[in-house]
Amino acid sequence: MLTQEMQERLTRVGPGTPMGELMRRYWHPIAASSELDDDNPTKEIRLLGEDLVLFRDARGRVGCIEPSCAHRKANLSYGIPEPEGIRCPYHGWLYDIDGQCVDQPSEPEGSRFKEKVKLKAYKVEELGGVIFVYMGPQPVPVLPKWDLFMWEGVTRSTYSVDLPCNWLQCHENSLDPVHFQWLHRYYGMWRSSKNMDDETRAGFDRTSAVRGKRHVKIGFDRFEYGIIKRRLLEGEAEDSEWWRIGHPILFPYTLRVGQDHWFEFQCRVPIDDTHTMHFAYTVMTPEPGEVMAPQTTIPHEIRPLYFENGRIKDDYVVGQDQLAWIIQGPIMDRLTERLGVTDVGLIMYRNMLDEQMKIVEDGGDPVNVHREEKSIITLPTEFAYYPGYEETGGPFRDQKLTKPELERSLI
Repeated sequence: MLTQEMQERLTRVGPGTPMGELMRRYWHPIAASSELDDDNPTKEIRLLGEDLVLFRDARGRVGCIEPSCAHRKANLSYGIPEPEGIRCPYHGWLYDIDGQCVDQPSEPEGSRFKEKVKLKAYKVEELGGVIFVYMGPQPVPVLPKWDLFMWEGVTRSTYSVDLPCNWLQCHENSLDPVHFQWLHRYYGMWRSSKNMDDETRAGFDRTSAVRGKRHVKIGFDRFEYGIIKRRLLEGEAEDSEWWRIGHPILFPYTLRVGQDHWFEFQCRVPIDDTHTMHFAYTVMTPEPGEVMAPQTTIPHEIRPLYFENGRIKDDYVVGQDQLAWIIQGPIMDRLTERLGVTDVGLIMYRNMLDEQMKIVEDGGDPVNVHREEKSIITLPTEFAYYPGYEETGGPFRDQKLTKPELERSLI
């Protein structure tokens, strides 16, 4: 059972907290590149308990700065993009992507006052149609080039939804294989009979029937980027890809899933202690012989969280996940929870969080912080078709069966 102190360490992400300091060692996906354009060159964001403004200047560069002009505190989300940065609409002070004031048009000619004015600014990079922000200390780590961002000849899309609950209760779902057969197969099919048309319900049934079968065993392995999750389903042998390959949870909060020609990163980005942005990055790989049309822009959808009647929108798989996270409350009380054998994965993950917080407190780099550039990092995903491969599993299709580091039988 957790102590109150440990629960605070696990959930609080503001500046100066142990978890906040850990989170500040990573690049965070905070918006789609397509969200910043000529019509909407700025976006107000909140990340790790801090209010910020993203902007794209007239040269196409993206900056992330504190939201208020240093002069009279006007909100810079209303600023004007210019080649040198973003200009405050109130008195025209101009800031570059590093937060430095570079122009004060009403100050006397020759004044050097602007050199003394600088807003807080964070590093920004774009990759694969996503804007990433780094809020930590120097030196800035390498933004990892995960395979989904780098593949050619595929179709990409993104979506996001803001959730009124703590990031940890969202992401611990990723370490819980068994919830699929109950939340999605059992509850999901019950709900589908009430709010889905016949065609949608049939498609949902096909998906949940495959992944929602009874679980026989669950397994977890630590690896260099986080944790690999495995499951053995009823009627399958141990050479099944569900058990032999599995799929990864990238530390600190990204789930990688896939099936058939569909792959997805699901990121539970901490907005603050009681709010999370669920940001998803979806990739469709081509069928054999198919040539997908090149994309000039990767589309982004801001998904609704609720039905018109105010109930949580639970008519798709991730919507049901979001329902389960939200109904635990803004911050779930882990001091009164009672964990069972199916919860060994999330216990492993909580221990990993505590371990990595201590590494940061001791001045080290936590797991999955990258210091060397790699052209592409390919990740395992079971029963999914990688570009250039005719069989599921891609480069991992011949991976040998090994005993998981942590294994539990459910029968």
